[in-house]
Amino acid sequence: MQAKLKIPILFLLLSTNTLATEEIRVERVSSRLVGNSYYLNAQINFEFHDDVLDALNNGVDLNIDIIIKVKIKRKWFWNSLYKRDIIKFKLDYKPLSDVYVVTSLGNLDRRQFDSIENALKYLGTVDNYFLLNNENLSDEQNLTGLLKAKLNVENLPPPLKPIAFISKRWKSDSQWHQWVIR
Repeated sequence: MQAKLKIPILFLLLSTNTLATEEIRVERVSSRLVGNSYYLNAQINFEFHDDVLDALNNGVDLNIDIIIKVKIKRKWFWNSLYKRDIIKFKLDYKPLSDVYVVTSLGNLDRRQFDSIENALKYLGTVDNYFLLNNENLSDEQNLTGLLKAKLNVENLPPPLKPIAFISKRWKSDSQWHQWVIR
């Protein structure tokens, strides 16, 4: 009797790990030149698995990284990395006040939201982020931008890290989104 129970439980554990995960999608990215500086605008859609949201609602802070790369496209050699930035955010839930707090770890700017949907919408909106200065670039250089967003599981509490590394429910990151910088 016990042997029969082990197979379905093992199958259940393996099958739940291979279910399709929620994802992070970069909806749009653009850059614009203002004076001598390029600024980035992006819209990212965050859809975390219920396990991730349950952990958030039970006191686990989530760290979200938006990774930006600027490459110089070259004709005969591989593309050269010109700049790499990471915009880091922390998302946490305050149960006593029933609010979600998004903290920009770069400047410690904090915003409070009454729902997880509003907090994720704010996280997914990048407006007028300074990308680079155009003064040191020549007109012939072709610049390509790449943007990716991900849930950073490296900063989870130690008891949760092994689960996050194994479970696909915690593997939330977008594909690289590429655009031409003009």
